Amino acid sequence: MAIKGVREDWMFQPKFGNPQAKTDWIRRKTENIPYGDDALQKIDIYLPDEGEGPFPTVIMIHGGGMCVCDKHDFHLYPMFYALQQGFAVAAVNYRLSPAVKYPIQLYDTKAATLFLYDHAAEYSLDRENFFLWGTSAGGNLVLMGGMKKGRELPPELKGADGVPIRGVAALCAEVTMTAMGGLGSGIGTFGEQVTTSLLLLGMHNKVLGTNKPSKEALDAASAFTYLPDGCAPLYIQHGDRDAAVPFAQSQKLYVEAKKVLREEDLVFDVLEGAGHAGAGIDYFLEENVTPILDFFRRHMRSAE
Repeated sequence: MAIKGVREDWMFQPKFGNPQAKTDWIRRKTENIPYGDDALQKIDIYLPDEGEGPFPTVIMIHGGGMCVCDKHDFHLYPMFYALQQGFAVAAVNYRLSPAVKYPIQLYDTKAATLFLYDHAAEYSLDRENFFLWGTSAGGNLVLMGGMKKGRELPPELKGADGVPIRGVAALCAEVTMTAMGGLGSGIGTFGEQVTTSLLLLGMHNKVLGTNKPSKEALDAASAFTYLPDGCAPLYIQHGDRDAAVPFAQSQKLYVEAKKVLREEDLVFDVLEGAGHAGAGIDYFLEENVTPILDFFRRHMRSAE
């Protein structure tokens, strides 16, 4: 059955597990480009049907608690509107916990961004107009990637700090790992809260390596730590009925970002009645995606 406002030829196939987006309709694409030696260090690049480029590029970082999901699942769906509107899309996979611990996911995000910058001409990308788009845990990664002075990187990734990021979209973002939803959150039905609690059970241990991470470890994984030094223009979007990542995190992010960003460089878009990404269609609807792309467009650097 068709869902109002959602294209069937784009939509993922609902099924148990990790629903995959439909991409067979995209004519110009290069899939599974390696940016590292691990099997998960791969990028898919999609180009608009028309134009020779170089194209402004949305780098999409999927969510999934840094433990599950991938670059070709339902997180990709909103990117199809970007393709329609003349953006290239680079969908990134990164290594997952518990096989690796944070900040490896952040390092992979930085490595992928640096790879795309260094190989932009090869793939018709405009490396002067890179934008980051991340959902949930991916929201943490793009926020960290958009900081002017972020977490210290390994020597081989220092070049990533020089890649210009023109804008960041953080959707229902895990801004900090100190608090997550679940039982006692007051959001969602009891069944939804139980499901969320089960999904989040042991998340700190899986991602940070301990069930009781230190304040120092939590601070190092929090976007709030680096925000005072500035960040790229920021579009925050969050449903106020999110049972997984507290809506209050985005509220606080907006308050703190107002201290360092100009009014035109910050948007807080509240999706009333919406839950977490993947719990409904809210984050897939054109009316909720297009304002973010418009924000990106306003922050493009013009060709000189």
